[in-house]
Amino acid sequence: MGYHLSDRGRTALGNLYRHIGQLNGTGNVHKLFSVDPTAEQRLEDMQREQVGFLDRINVESVRDLIGEVIGLYTEDFIARRTSSAQLPRRPRYVGGMQDRKYQLYETEFDTNLPWAKIDAWSKFKDFPARYAAHVAISIALSRISIGWHGTHAAAHSNPETSPNGEDMNIGWLQKLRIEKPSHVMGRALVNDQAVGDDQPIHIHANADYKNVDALAYDLIAGMPSWARNSTEHVVVVSQDLVDEKYFPMINRPLSGTIDGGKATSDEVTYDVIMSRKQIGGRPAAIVPKFPDGTMFITPLKNLSIYWQEGSRRRFIRDEPENKVALADYNSINEGYVIEDTDFAVLAENITFTDPNAPAE
Repeated sequence: MGYHLSDRGRTALGNLYRHIGQLNGTGNVHKLFSVDPTAEQRLEDMQREQVGFLDRINVESVRDLIGEVIGLYTEDFIARRTSSAQLPRRPRYVGGMQDRKYQLYETEFDTNLPWAKIDAWSKFKDFPARYAAHVAISIALSRISIGWHGTHAAAHSNPETSPNGEDMNIGWLQKLRIEKPSHVMGRALVNDQAVGDDQPIHIHANADYKNVDALAYDLIAGMPSWARNSTEHVVVVSQDLVDEKYFPMINRPLSGTIDGGKATSDEVTYDVIMSRKQIGGRPAAIVPKFPDGTMFITPLKNLSIYWQEGSRRRFIRDEPENKVALADYNSINEGYVIEDTDFAVLAENITFTDPNAPAE
């Protein structure tokens, strides 16, 4: 026999439906509805609260599916003087306008919750808030994974062949490979884009780079002088490139999980871990979902996710035919942007092998 939802669980589920309906001004959450603008912003805010990395980058609403990059990374010099009252003063935009386009793609963030889990969580009086946080975390981590791994936007995505969202959107790293290939190391050029075969970067006593610091210094040296001198650069590295001396994992506070338990790994999964040591003279960081063998240097506020105002759609329903008590369908149009590619450099396919060692 199948699982039957308890009376307490059914009451909690009904309260959840009413709560979501009230927030969005709809009496029926079981039909497709547009998320209320206030609720839409609340969802965005909750994602930033639950997953700290999103609070360190830009998550901005835009009106159009295709448009000019906003240029949120601040212009560093706006001072002027005019010598005559007859000469017009010409205010400068405080961002970094570039003749570059963004494009948004529809993304579906659909989740489900089995009856047994609803029964387990129904004992909590704040069940709607716990569920909202659960959904926010799932969406936020999916967004971040697509940002690092996304290479294209397929008409029909395949999570089996693209488990990290490679086919969901064009993420930040792919943007740099396409828009500024001269700032990318570790990949061959194809049609003036750094999207070709792997070209391993060796870190070894017998290689060009003896350690990760040397590689970071070389990457930064490849930036234009005005970008190179920024004090806001962060060296984002994958865990496999650093050891315990850079990122000590002890004495990390416990944090609560959705079902009332505690986990020491939440901070690693959800937030940015800053090292007490520097790499290449810049602060080093480990961020969620970052690919192995990779180093990316940029101010975090140089990274953006654009989402289209009013594009968020949602509906929720029971699906007993799929043995699901709660199926929650969410969709939104969004895209990924590097605000100023001059301020971003990437090295990938990094290995600690000896380049001179004989092939096995």
